[in-house]
Amino acid sequence: MQHIFNMILHEGIFAYKKANSKATLPQLIKARKLKTHQKMGAVFVTRLKEHLSTPLGVKGYIISSKETLLEDYEKLSHWTPNVFNYGTYTNNRRDYIKGHSESNLQQINTFVVDIDSKKQSYTEILTASLDHSVGAPTLILETPKGFQVYFVLDKPLFISKKNDFRGLKVAKRISENIKRSLATVLHGVDLSCNDFGFFRMPKEESIRWFSKEMTFDFGHLIEWSRRQDDNQGRGLFVVHENQSAHDVTQEAWFQELLHAKHVKGQQGQIGRDNLLFTLALGCYSAGKEEDETFNLLDEANSSLQTPLKHSEVRKIMKSAYRGRFNGAHSSYIQQLVEEWGSGKHIVIQSNSKGWHKFKKARKDRSRSHYDEWESDILTYISTHANVNQPIKWGTQKEMCEEIGISRSTFHEVVKQSTKIMMKTEGRGCKAKTGLTSVAVLLQCALLFNQAHRAIYYKAVQRMMSERENLEAIKSLNDTVKFVEYAVIPRVADLFTINSS
Repeated sequence: MQHIFNMILHEGIFAYKKANSKATLPQLIKARKLKTHQKMGAVFVTRLKEHLSTPLGVKGYIISSKETLLEDYEKLSHWTPNVFNYGTYTNNRRDYIKGHSESNLQQINTFVVDIDSKKQSYTEILTASLDHSVGAPTLILETPKGFQVYFVLDKPLFISKKNDFRGLKVAKRISENIKRSLATVLHGVDLSCNDFGFFRMPKEESIRWFSKEMTFDFGHLIEWSRRQDDNQGRGLFVVHENQSAHDVTQEAWFQELLHAKHVKGQQGQIGRDNLLFTLALGCYSAGKEEDETFNLLDEANSSLQTPLKHSEVRKIMKSAYRGRFNGAHSSYIQQLVEEWGSGKHIVIQSNSKGWHKFKKARKDRSRSHYDEWESDILTYISTHANVNQPIKWGTQKEMCEEIGISRSTFHEVVKQSTKIMMKTEGRGCKAKTGLTSVAVLLQCALLFNQAHRAIYYKAVQRMMSERENLEAIKSLNDTVKFVEYAVIPRVADLFTINSS
């Protein structure tokens, strides 16, 4: 438990209590030196679930050291695994707490997904995370009604008030995408759960999976989340390298265009569409949420003498937020101001490089489509294969038709994937293709009995005869090693794949 708390909290709170600590003098001296280099925060805890929602607020107390947490965790029900700057009490008895709001976050240590269902086992959650989300989680806890899944960062994300909590907005989008990716294949994923609020306190008896190796780099999570957003036609608006350093929505030219009333536009003349699109780009570069931008555009459009339809306004906003443009060039803004402005002199400022159209790198666009196709094939495998028959056999034509993918794309995705394995036996019209995945074989391995061990080995040996499967086999082997360490160290010899 000490190792788990250290992994999750990093150095966000003190190691030892300020008074009555049981630590040795050398330990206290070392901890004091660390204190001078980093700000320490606090976590909130409650003794009962019912204490999270009382008429007077949350009933609990504040913990500022790992030592106290290790002493108390067994008698606690919930905690905030993400660290806050400070915490206070609302009454003299010091049993009702406040300060656990997102604006008070000091650092984000982990993303947690709450699953209010036991229709699937923890092994299915594990494999769903591997196949359809960011990867195997760090920790899975069983709760009275379901599970909570922790994806722990290897380094904390420190939250700043600068740029309107931009880092927090990025983290919330990542959290949303993790939950949505799991909701496509699992029952009971709570999409509305507070991203950085209270979650179940980890305890030995509730831990179903723990891997110290499975932590997540925040930069990689941003890239993964970008691909998820791109698949949904929206952009992770806060992480553009060429983004303007200031809020352009407060500039004079933006306000001038925002209050223009007589904008029409005709062939050869920039008009309503151009003006609204430019306003949307300004909001996009300033990091505004889509809903906020749409409300602003909708209000501006309604004030026009000849407004566009609501659907057209939303289409314009969506186009601006797809990430194909950083913004409008200053000369384009100048043209709009001269055409539809009030006539007063407006100084148009932009960054030194100007705003410009950019095209997403081909590798990034291909990767977005590749992720979708890979996910489709994995869903097909999980639907047709199971622990008793881990390989789905059929003709490639039938498989491609059922998946809705071309043969050439099918082969390219399988060839590149480290999650999918394919084996073709026979020739011509009698040829049969077998498909399986790392996740399906891992579920087979996790059953730990003689019958499924034989099925597992037979499937692995069959797939190992194809060179294209070696990366997926390696991925399977690496994941099984996590299981050896985290779940059943006494039977580790069951999971060694004999490459010979």
